[in-house]
Amino acid sequence: MNSQNFRVPLVIYDDRAGFSLISSVSQAADFLFAHWGEHDSPAWSDAMNCCSSVKLGTATPEQVSSAFIAAVTGAGIRIDSTLRLY
Repeated sequence: MNSQNFRVPLVIYDDRAGFSLISSVSQAADFLFAHWGEHDSPAWSDAMNCCSSVKLGTATPEQVSSAFIAAVTGAGIRIDSTLRLY
């Protein structure tokens, strides 16, 4: 397993982007950057900073996953908990 992959991938649904599978730090960062209307929310900034911190070795993919979940749910984007992938 890639050291930047999430232990448990996330299936999210956004009205604009549809369904997305987010299974790595880079996919989380790409989604946050590409599908965010306002790039200045504290949750968005925290999640993006956490993504960058993985490359520095100061954050883990699990921390990114948690920050990503907080950012997307705070923006009203749904995480599909029925499609848990293991």
